[in-house]
Amino acid sequence: MRGDLIYRRIKLSLADELIRASERDKLRLHTPGHKGGVCKLDLTELSDGSFPADSVVQAEKRAAGIYGAKHAHYLCGGSSQGVKASIFYSSANAVVDINSHRSVFDGFKLSGKRCVTAGESGGVRPITIKQIDGAITKDVQAVVITTPTYFGFCADVDGIADYCKKRGLLFIADSAHGAHFGFSPRLPKSVAPIADICNASTHKTLRALTQSALLFDNLSDDNSARLRDCVDVMGSTSPSYLLYASIDDAVSRVADKAATAAYERLFGAVEDIKADFPFLQNDDFSRLVLDCARLGVEPSRLNNALSLRGVYSELVTDKYVVFILTAEDAPEQVCLLGKALHDCIGEIK
Repeated sequence: MRGDLIYRRIKLSLADELIRASERDKLRLHTPGHKGGVCKLDLTELSDGSFPADSVVQAEKRAAGIYGAKHAHYLCGGSSQGVKASIFYSSANAVVDINSHRSVFDGFKLSGKRCVTAGESGGVRPITIKQIDGAITKDVQAVVITTPTYFGFCADVDGIADYCKKRGLLFIADSAHGAHFGFSPRLPKSVAPIADICNASTHKTLRALTQSALLFDNLSDDNSARLRDCVDVMGSTSPSYLLYASIDDAVSRVADKAATAAYERLFGAVEDIKADFPFLQNDDFSRLVLDCARLGVEPSRLNNALSLRGVYSELVTDKYVVFILTAEDAPEQVCLLGKALHDCIGEIK
C-alpha cells in the first residue's frame, strides 16, 4: 500500500523497526484481524518480544531531547489523552482557562477535583497571571493554561512558570496547537522545556497521523513514571505503532534544517496575504485568523463560498474564519488562498 511505501523511505529507528517486524511476520496468527490486508504496518506486539522491544522508549527519549523536556510520552489518543492524564496525575484543584478544551474539564470529572475558571469567556487570548492570581483559592494546587489558543495567541509562559514555582503550584500547559513551536525563529518558543507538564498534538501542526500526540514533563523520574501510569489509564492497551512511527517521523522532520527553511518561505507568503486581508496580529504567523467583522462579511457565508471552491478552513466562529498552515504547505498554496478569498469576498459583498 502507498502508506507502506512512504515508511520504507523513512530512515528512523521506530519506523525501521516497524518495517523489519512486518517483514519477518510472515504468518500472522495474531491481531489485528485484517492480518496486514488493510495496511502491512498496522502491527501488534510480536510474541517473541522482538517488537517493539525498546524502540518506543528510544523514540520518546529522542523527542524529549529535541524539544528540551526531561521526559516524553507517545500518545495515540490525541492530546485529549495527555490532558486528562495530566489532570488525573495532579489529583489537585486548579485554576483553568475558561476557554479550555473539553478534555480539561473531562479530566476534572475523572479526577474528582475542582477547577476554578479564569479569563474572558469566548476570548481569543489566553489567561494572564493577574487573572490566575485573582482566581486562586487556598485549596488550589495547580494551574492549567491553554497556549497557544486556537487563534494563535500565546500566554506569558515564563511568567506563569515563575508564579507557579514561587507558590508551589503544578504548572500544566495544554499546548496542543504548539507542536511546531521552537523550530523556526519566526515561531514562539516551545512550552515543553518550561511547564511541569505539557502536551503537543503532532497531528495538528506537524505531519503525523490523526490522533498522534506527545506529552512532555519536567518531573522527577519517579513522578514521571507515575504520570506514565496515568497516561496508560487514559489510553488503550493496544496502541497503534503506525501512529507512533508517524510521531517519530514528524518530530525528526520538523527538527531538520529543511523545516526551518520551509517556515521561512511560508513566512514571506503569509506577510503578503496579511497585507491584503485583515488577519489578527497574533503570535503564531502560521495561524491565519481572518477578522470578518473588519472585512464586512459574515464568516459562515464566506466559509461556504470557500468550500464551494474546495478551500476548507479549520474553524468558523461568529467573528472569525481560522486557517492552519504548516511546514507541509508551500507558499503557492497561501497565494491560492489569497485568490480564493478575493474572489469569494467579491461575490458575497
